[in-house]
Amino acid sequence: MPGRIVAMDHESATDAPDLKKDRSHAQESSFARQDGNDSRLAATDSPMVNGPATASQHVALPNGLPSVNGSSLTTNGGHVEKSALLAISGSPPRLDQEWRSTPSYKSLGKLMDRMAQQCYFDLTDTLNKMAEMGSSTDVSGQANGVSSQSMHLDNSTLSLEKKRLLLNFAYEQRDRFTKTLVLSDWSRNADDMSKFVDLKVWLDKQRWATTNAARAIGEAKRKMIPFKVPAPNIEGAMELLATGRAKWAPDLNYIPPRRLTAKQLLKTLRNMNVTLATRLRLHEDIPQPMRDVRIEDGRAKFRVPGEFEVDLAVASEDPATPFYFIDIRFLFSPCTNAIADQLRAQLENRVNLQLAMKGLQGCYDFFHNFTLTHKINILRSQAVDLIRSGKWTDCIKVEHMRRSLVVQYWAGMPGPKNWLEIGVSSGKKLQSARQNPTPTLSVRWFRKGREVVDEQLDIDWNNLDLENYLLEAIGKHCFGKLASLKEGIDALEPASKAICNELSGDNATPEDCSLTFSLPSMRSPIVIRMEPTTGQFSVFPPNHATAHCERILNRDPTANVPGVIASVSFQVIHSHIRKLSEQLDWTRVRLAGPQTRPRSVFAPKGWNMSWVLGVDVNFLGMKWWIGQVEGQSNDLFDLRTSTPLNYPEDSSCNLQTLQNIEKIAVAAVALTILSLQATANRVPLWIQHSMQKSGKELVPQLHGQLQPLPQAAASAITMQATEARGVPAFPAVYVRLKELMRDSRINPSLKWPGDIVRISHHGIDKSKGTVRHDLRLVLQPGKLTALRENLKESRDRDIRINDAGGLAVVIRTRFGEDYLSSIQARLRNVWNIDRRLAILKHVAFVPTHVNLSRLDFTYGNAELSAQLIFASNGSFPVQLRLEPATSNPHQRVKTMLEQELNKNKPDAFFNFVYTLSFTLPLLKTFERLEDIDPGILIRVRSATWFNVQYKAPPCAFDIRVRQRATGYQTEIVWHMCMSTKAMEQSQKNMSEDLIEALKTLWASSNDNWRGIVSGLVAKPEGIGLALERLNEIVTRFKPRADGLGCNGSKDVTEHNVIEID
Repeated sequence: MPGRIVAMDHESATDAPDLKKDRSHAQESSFARQDGNDSRLAATDSPMVNGPATASQHVALPNGLPSVNGSSLTTNGGHVEKSALLAISGSPPRLDQEWRSTPSYKSLGKLMDRMAQQCYFDLTDTLNKMAEMGSSTDVSGQANGVSSQSMHLDNSTLSLEKKRLLLNFAYEQRDRFTKTLVLSDWSRNADDMSKFVDLKVWLDKQRWATTNAARAIGEAKRKMIPFKVPAPNIEGAMELLATGRAKWAPDLNYIPPRRLTAKQLLKTLRNMNVTLATRLRLHEDIPQPMRDVRIEDGRAKFRVPGEFEVDLAVASEDPATPFYFIDIRFLFSPCTNAIADQLRAQLENRVNLQLAMKGLQGCYDFFHNFTLTHKINILRSQAVDLIRSGKWTDCIKVEHMRRSLVVQYWAGMPGPKNWLEIGVSSGKKLQSARQNPTPTLSVRWFRKGREVVDEQLDIDWNNLDLENYLLEAIGKHCFGKLASLKEGIDALEPASKAICNELSGDNATPEDCSLTFSLPSMRSPIVIRMEPTTGQFSVFPPNHATAHCERILNRDPTANVPGVIASVSFQVIHSHIRKLSEQLDWTRVRLAGPQTRPRSVFAPKGWNMSWVLGVDVNFLGMKWWIGQVEGQSNDLFDLRTSTPLNYPEDSSCNLQTLQNIEKIAVAAVALTILSLQATANRVPLWIQHSMQKSGKELVPQLHGQLQPLPQAAASAITMQATEARGVPAFPAVYVRLKELMRDSRINPSLKWPGDIVRISHHGIDKSKGTVRHDLRLVLQPGKLTALRENLKESRDRDIRINDAGGLAVVIRTRFGEDYLSSIQARLRNVWNIDRRLAILKHVAFVPTHVNLSRLDFTYGNAELSAQLIFASNGSFPVQLRLEPATSNPHQRVKTMLEQELNKNKPDAFFNFVYTLSFTLPLLKTFERLEDIDPGILIRVRSATWFNVQYKAPPCAFDIRVRQRATGYQTEIVWHMCMSTKAMEQSQKNMSEDLIEALKTLWASSNDNWRGIVSGLVAKPEGIGLALERLNEIVTRFKPRADGLGCNGSKDVTEHNVIEID
């Protein structure tokens, strides 16, 4: 048994103590036995009355009639006939047995299990309590150790307490099981009682339905009263309106009172005025607020400013009689003095009651509180109208609690709430201790859930306007928020004087409150306002950055508002810079890696992608810088170095500013590259910010007036203000010519014509991507004389020389490339041009156009011309053009002449010019011979080596330049002889006469040539005559058309001479 009880659900133990008191469970008998009864009753043919069968089990017999307590229906022991059964109309109503499925309907077996379990738990608790009480052992035992308790009963307090606990447990459990036994005996008739319960439940439902139906009918009739329309008496109404009398109305035959005359009425009113004046002066204690009294027309008019004016009168001269109410008028607006008759009747009764009980003081207290409540109600109705009007919809919330009105504004804003609380205060603090406190209207203002105590709202209680009250509170609220925002912005950069932070407006008109924030680089200031109705920030001018700022400020109540405003101002400047950069065709560049601060990086037009121009914006303005980058994937660039530009940070941001910045950046990049390359080549540079041009001092001294150029050369460029606008002033860089041309092949101590070179920057050509630099130096006397002579009247912009000996040279380099080597090459080119002009003068060639990129001259009695087109900065390669293009003899050797020009040798140009002069007579002769005999084949081996080949008779001759020693000098001459390879192959086919004629030519001599047995040598002016003489000899032995030679012999075979070089 204990093991079974312990294994039960412990949760049921908590319900066991209630079993003793709750007798509702007594109805739950043993359902185990009921199941047996059901099986027993199932053997019967028909259900029994008051038996276990339910209404659903009343099945019909074959004849349609139920059986009662047997197979047939009997009454008082007699058998009922079938005719009597037909009198029964229908079956009894079906009873509701839903109560049997409710939680309160439990089996008796479960109840007994729970009681046994609870008994076990109570016994355990009792034993534990007895054990905790300890044992009462008598210490005064016998000497032999035998205790006296073994012979006597233990009557100690502890023992008695334990016995009491055990007996209480036994009594309580006995009562429970006794009641259980009673329930067990009663449960034997539970089946019959269940049917009585079913019947009682059905009767209760019928009684409740009847009561509810009557109540519903009465409620419907009561609700229909307002909708009843009385039947109009049209005929009686027309008779009354037409005649002024109604025949159907009863006549009570009352005698009408006599009307007072005017004198009687005036006398009565005067008497009433005297009575009121006497009573108010002698017998009444008028409250302080009602001291403004006027007596006229038989009534006393008490006026309370800003609240009401009440008319009172008296009916007797006895001072003990009370005043009675006549009329009331409210003295505030908006308010109507037309009081409904129903309300007026109630108001008059209550006022007269107060006058009878408390006199004028009671009247004042009543009307004063009535006026305060009426004002609050008017303000509430105004709040409701504001919500309905649409302007304040979803912006305010109204709560009316007894005699207080709470209006929450900016209801749609997140975060702590803001509201106005209008109510009735006791007035104890406003009046002195001697006077009784008078309730007054008061307003409490809460911002972000906290009451505002340091600011007071100016509320006009005489002119009630809730919207004005709200606007005043909102105006102060907006002004306070904008003021705190201004202080927060000032705290971000307290030392900056460039910030323009102004707060305009006052705290009375929220529409006029605005905070204007501006930085020097901003085109237009940022204006922050607050919407009075919604409480949201509005930032102007509208653009993407300000819209993003509004979203942050209006959605995040914890946002750092000064930081957000500062950030959006920087974004506005960046956005404006980017728009201006699009007009200048700048390309935006993305830098790799995380960006700790917003910055804009560009590659202006004409720049390569190794340098960028960036700008950072802070409270001081714009900070421009140049940086060197390396390309990465996905159009990202890695910033290697950055150098700030020396440009005023507080300058305005416009198109002219960006153009000046671009010019400064180009110069900064150029100076930085020049400084780095000069440092690598150990070439010292000096810098001067302003050029001294006073007197004859064109170039300043390097020591004293100049400073060494640092590697961060971008800081050397400043802004110089002019009368019209600020333009960048580019500094000049100076270098010693000897040190600059230290590695040149020309000895600078002997050849270079100046001492100091001035290098100045002059901008970039965006279309070509080239940067212009000017080189200036003062020529020493006697230097570059040939160049001076040719440039006196020249209008070329790349190189100029003035009368004072000042040389100006323009150099153009690709942006971002090292140009120190280009400067060295251009200076070498200047020296080379002078040498070339001197050479041209020596050979009697006439220069027609001289500059650093082209040299034109004429030769051959000005019939022919040559044009030398140099590469950038006058360097190699050189392109040669000959004019006239179709008749210039040197077109035959143009390629060879170009190759000679492009040889990296000091005497390349001299060889070229000398070749032109030396070969001109020979080449002219070639053209004449080709015109005479098209069969002549002239092969060009080089510019000074030619091969002349004849088909008939087959022979070939070489004409080339040779050097011949004459004493201690070397003479250059033309050498003409028969080709060695052709000689070996064609001597067998040549006639003896031709050979003899050639020998005669080789042996002859004159002023133009001289024979040398195997050939001849000739000067330039004689080689043409010698070639014509050779052509006459060969042509004389040319075969005729009949096959006979020139001497009459017949040629057997015609051979073609093929020369293999």
